[in-house]
Amino acid sequence: MSDTPTSASTTEDAELLRALCRELAEAADAVDEAARYASGLALGAPLPAALFGRGGRPGAAWRTLLRTLTDPAGLGWAARGRGAARAGWLAGILAGRESLAVSLAVCGLKTRLRAAREAHPDLMADPDCAAVFRAAEAGRQGEAVRLFRAMLRERGAGRAFGLLAPSFADVLAWDALTDDNPFNDHAGWQIATGRGRPAPRLLGLGAAFRAFLGRGPRRAGGSG
Repeated sequence: MSDTPTSASTTEDAELLRALCRELAEAADAVDEAARYASGLALGAPLPAALFGRGGRPGAAWRTLLRTLTDPAGLGWAARGRGAARAGWLAGILAGRESLAVSLAVCGLKTRLRAAREAHPDLMADPDCAAVFRAAEAGRQGEAVRLFRAMLRERGAGRAFGLLAPSFADVLAWDALTDDNPFNDHAGWQIATGRGRPAPRLLGLGAAFRAFLGRGPRRAGGSG
């Protein structure tokens, strides 16, 4: 019997990968909600009475909760919300720290790109498309975005989007979630999970999506 992949087996693989993408998106959203709730408990005002120790100061329960929000072995750098939580979130971006929720979302985007390859193997016959996919699969999302921009310039938006849609959105979302620009994270998250996050004041989805196409510094370890 031949081991050559058939059209049916390729479609089957793509469907399995899409199902995994959905699971990862749901997991990322659940972890993000847990982080938001934990942030409210640890960094909200006033603190719940259960988190106070003797003498009216935050006790061991509060310290454990705070470690969970900042430990790479826990929720990563996962402060979410307003006030002190927002300041912690921005500090994490500046320091190149990533949350577990973002790691799961990025993993889902990588899987979605792989599913696109499985569903449309002919894309790899185009050298420009193949270069974008190879860069993305190697974890070089910044390079993938640059290659896609080059396609836009050299082959025109209609042709570039026609070849790579909807994969271009996944690459741009991945780039947004791992770059140093905090104002496009909510749009990247919406593409990665299908669920919205509150946008920073004065910036809507359209503005953030346009920011995907801007150049900016990379986070340390921002390959996802």
